[in-house]
Amino acid sequence: MFINATKEKMEFDEKHPLIEIKHLQKVFGTKEVLKDVNLIFPKGSTTVILGLSGGGKSTIIKHIVGLMKPTSGNVVVDGVNVSTCSEMELREVRKHIGYLFQDGAMFDSMNIFDNVAFPLREHRKDLSENEIEEKVMKMLSMTGLDAERVAKLAPNELSGGMRKRAGLARAIIMEPKIILYDEPTSGLDPITSDLITQLILHLQKELGVTSIVITHDMKESFKSADYLAFLFEGEIIEWASNEEFNNTTNPYVIQLLSGSGKGPIQFND
Repeated sequence: MFINATKEKMEFDEKHPLIEIKHLQKVFGTKEVLKDVNLIFPKGSTTVILGLSGGGKSTIIKHIVGLMKPTSGNVVVDGVNVSTCSEMELREVRKHIGYLFQDGAMFDSMNIFDNVAFPLREHRKDLSENEIEEKVMKMLSMTGLDAERVAKLAPNELSGGMRKRAGLARAIIMEPKIILYDEPTSGLDPITSDLITQLILHLQKELGVTSIVITHDMKESFKSADYLAFLFEGEIIEWASNEEFNNTTNPYVIQLLSGSGKGPIQFND
């Protein structure tokens, strides 16, 4: 039996959540990926979602942005139930959400400038090209890139870390309330991983965003997280502040943190 005080903690959390997930279930064919996920994301905080590979972490954030519809349950983002809202309502919600995909998800046919400018050209018809250029260069610089040089390059001319930062510039170009990070440090060296983590912290402070991070990187998790959640077998079995999570008595979390093959989490061959 799981040790889980998650629901009780959430009910009495003093911060009003910007995002609330209630009894989220997602079934693909005969496979139940998400069984009964309950999560809150307090406004202005960074929450890291941890879990085993293929356990459904990315599925959660795809529901938040409306890329997937739940089999059952609800996902409420800033007062809007994205599980049941119309396409027009969903389009409005997405304007306030930045999404950093695992691989950066750059358009290969566009240079970096046009990649970053893409959301503005789609959603901000009121802006002139000069205003778009000013915003693009500002966001590239904010993510630590040499804007003048990088803007003209193609995505395949950038290193993995630079692509992640360019993807982050595109994710924040609409000045979102929420940023979703899908494995932001995956495949990066420790120095570049730390740089990405510092950017997450900087953007939270500079833009006041609510951040959700999906990751396997335990070291970087504790640097950036205000809260951590552990998804296991389709449910959140622990949700706690950074300090509480690190000092938990939950044996599943203890095994996760230790990286040990011994414990209640069993692996089938």
